Amino acid sequence: MAMHRDRTTTGSPSALRRGACPTLAAPMQTGDGLLARLRPASGFFTVDAFLALLDAADAFGSGRLDITARGNLQIRGLRAESVAPLSAAIAGAGIMPCEGIAVEMPPLAGLDPSEVANSRPLARELADRIGDSGLHLAPKLAIIVDGGGRLHLDGVTADIKLVAQAASGQPLWHLLVGGQQTGLAGTGDEMIEAAMSVVGRIAACGPAARARDLPADRLPSSSSSLVKRDIAMSPVGRFDLGTHVVLGVAPTFGQMEAQAVRQLVLAAMAGGLSEVRLAPGRALLFVGPAGRETSALALLAKALGFVVEADDPALRIDACAGQRGCASARIDTHAVAEHLIAHAPALMDGSLDLHVSGCAKGCARPRAADLTLVAAFCDGQPGLGIVVGGRAGDSPVATKRLEDGACAITALGQWVAETIEKGESAAACLKRLGPARIAAAFSGARFNGIDHAGL
Repeated sequence: MAMHRDRTTTGSPSALRRGACPTLAAPMQTGDGLLARLRPASGFFTVDAFLALLDAADAFGSGRLDITARGNLQIRGLRAESVAPLSAAIAGAGIMPCEGIAVEMPPLAGLDPSEVANSRPLARELADRIGDSGLHLAPKLAIIVDGGGRLHLDGVTADIKLVAQAASGQPLWHLLVGGQQTGLAGTGDEMIEAAMSVVGRIAACGPAARARDLPADRLPSSSSSLVKRDIAMSPVGRFDLGTHVVLGVAPTFGQMEAQAVRQLVLAAMAGGLSEVRLAPGRALLFVGPAGRETSALALLAKALGFVVEADDPALRIDACAGQRGCASARIDTHAVAEHLIAHAPALMDGSLDLHVSGCAKGCARPRAADLTLVAAFCDGQPGLGIVVGGRAGDSPVATKRLEDGACAITALGQWVAETIEKGESAAACLKRLGPARIAAAFSGARFNGIDHAGL
């Protein structure tokens, strides 16, 4: 398991985190230089514009890009003197980034005939209202307008969410605050007013406030109930949408090289696909007119190392750039994740949230996961820790020396495979057994005969 033995992470996880999202105007310092996050105001890129963006990422950054869990693009390896030329190149390509509070929507909004309502007009109006309000809001305030469809956003957290549900006549929009139903529902115009009222209440709590900071008596309430929807489809795969066809692929663990993506975009363009969209779940969506063939593009994507099948276990793991792309990382996160997939298949049934982090900051997954494997120290030596039901910066329940980490992962997977009951999911099994026994399995691994080559 590769590492930099002379490098340590300084500061607590909270000290490492910023209270704002990195943007083109205000990039964030990371272990491999400055990082800028980009979400196009239009919700998509033309293929020509995306090619220009890739050229700029190569010219002014390291050529490494991420797609985040929320479907944003991150450009890595920038330098202070290269930020302005990058911004100029992006503007020259006709790409207008979102500024201020982003209002998110499903990536297929406006294209998907199965959606209850097109989110775009309502999202644009709400974003304009917030921008014109002059309110001082937390930069990370999350707002979603979700019209439904194959790739709806029920699984994406938000401070404020408007969700469309079919009703007689026009769609009925429901207001959720902090993930909880308020019971308020009405027309789009009515719910924009309701959402703006909540935005104002959050702003009144201070410029860093989020929905969780609202007193209970400040939440609106009514009696309307939102019907639970089916789980959203994976963004990976082919979608036939009547007038359009979409091919979704995902860079492994969300990270990709500009030169590899360029080959894919050029092939998409040659196949008549004209748009690139980003989707929650770290996916790239190529969009074109109905009837276009996408099988050759999918084969090329697979050859270039992209995930092209919705059941690929790599989609179940959040992993940061690791040592391959970030000097702050002390482990090769991709090697750890790949070993987890290959040698602990009992954990890969899709029931667990899995996270691999190169340091305590936990960039790839700020929220808690069922299991997190994180760079740690074991008896004063570099090691691998396992956190149960927490974040990368939480205390591990067990640690192993780095050279023994692969064997510990293998032993944990074997133990779950032997312990799991018929019909039981991996998540239910680990919950039944508890952190103490998970720690014992991880830290008590026996290494004889276990192959850990490649880490």
